[in-house]
Amino acid sequence: MSDLQSAPSAMGPGEPPGTSSGTSPGRVGLQGHMGTAALVFTVLAVAAPLASVNGLGPIVIGFAGTSAPTAFLIATGVLLAFAAGLATMSRYVPNPGAFYAYVTSGLGRPAGLGGAFLAVFAYWLMTTASYAYLGSATNQLITGFGGPEIPWYWYQIAGWALVGVIGYLNVELSAKVLTVVMVLEVLIVIIFDAAVAIRGGTEGSALPLPRTEVFSSGSIGIAVLFCVLCFIGFESTAIFREEAKDPEKTVPRAMYLSVLLIGVFYAVSVAFTIIAYGDQADSVAADNAAGMFGEALGTYVAPVFMDICAILLVNSVFASQIALQNMLSRYLYSLGNDGVLPRALGKAHATHRSPYRASLVVTAMVAVLALPFMFTTDDPMALYGKMVGVGTYAITVLMLLASVAVLVYFRRNPHHQASPLKTTVAPVIAILGFSAVVYLATTNIDLISGVTGGLAVAVVTLTFATVVAGVVLASVYRAKRPEVYRRIGRQEL
Repeated sequence: MSDLQSAPSAMGPGEPPGTSSGTSPGRVGLQGHMGTAALVFTVLAVAAPLASVNGLGPIVIGFAGTSAPTAFLIATGVLLAFAAGLATMSRYVPNPGAFYAYVTSGLGRPAGLGGAFLAVFAYWLMTTASYAYLGSATNQLITGFGGPEIPWYWYQIAGWALVGVIGYLNVELSAKVLTVVMVLEVLIVIIFDAAVAIRGGTEGSALPLPRTEVFSSGSIGIAVLFCVLCFIGFESTAIFREEAKDPEKTVPRAMYLSVLLIGVFYAVSVAFTIIAYGDQADSVAADNAAGMFGEALGTYVAPVFMDICAILLVNSVFASQIALQNMLSRYLYSLGNDGVLPRALGKAHATHRSPYRASLVVTAMVAVLALPFMFTTDDPMALYGKMVGVGTYAITVLMLLASVAVLVYFRRNPHHQASPLKTTVAPVIAILGFSAVVYLATTNIDLISGVTGGLAVAVVTLTFATVVAGVVLASVYRAKRPEVYRRIGRQEL
């Protein structure tokens, strides 16, 4: 029997009290009571809505022009198709581990471990990069208010220590912090949208853009690629399955809601940003991308809101750090729980019921990767751009892999009673969409990663080599340690 056929798809009933799904009997598992709202806010935190509207929004406008809102809606459609397949699959694959579990159930343990390694690689880069962003943004905020000028990395270190403490504790604390920050972030963008709608843009009207302008300018394909980057972290709805309240309902619900909210939020926000600048939107996006949203906010609402935006931008990055730390630590926890990595990583705290050891390792991993750059670069934002670019490229590849896994899983399990729209049509749409995204990202890797020539080739090579490393290690476990091999993908013996 092939590995695809032998991969179990769900845990059996009758788990003893005190254990989570996928946790061996007698071991303390993760625990929490995250509802749909908490899961959605966690996704939003990774997406960093204010930072994305402020940073990625102008980039999308620069490529797509007045078609920018349409680019976000196209990306939303692809992600909704992806969510439909994943949500349906989660009914039959309740294993924790998110993409790690889903890819394993669909494509087998070697591919599943390759996907898990790719996720760890991507989120390690993105988590480390976010600290560089925090250091730079906080430094600009403090000096902008007349504070002392100190090296940016001291703010990075402070954020690193605080996030490390929060990650050690129960996920409920993180969820509460993220909820407060996300509400403030979303609120300030909504205030901007409302102000432009009420006052009208430079043309004196806030009516929707003419239909003839939907595809009239720019490179919408590249724009869609950057739009997809705004959905990074979407899988956190499944990563926190063990800590969710009634996961059979909350996880699928959070998947759909997070995609819809993110997609509509960004589409509306870039539309009003374009309306705010009128015919000058393209040129402003090209010449002053960093200040495009903030200056429009100050003009249409009040100058003081530029300062408020700067403060909330720091909060946005900090919230993203918390969410990324939690996601990466739970991947390590799952790999430790399976015995792929040291089993100590798969131990939950007896009181906090958090993956505290995995979280401490993540904190150390970030320090190891960040330390060489702290004293050798004066441009943390350039470092941020490169690391996030490579990380997001890896995540798009992982999303494509997961889309294929969903389709294959349902083809191999035709007995599951589910709509063909969700088991076939939606996964095919997701595969086509992510194939286009990966192709565009690969052929434009210099735009994504900020590196060219041999380094750009190295980025692509390293990404796929990470998957291969997982496949090879799984093969080694199959030959040398079959008991570990059987657990890959949070499949308990």
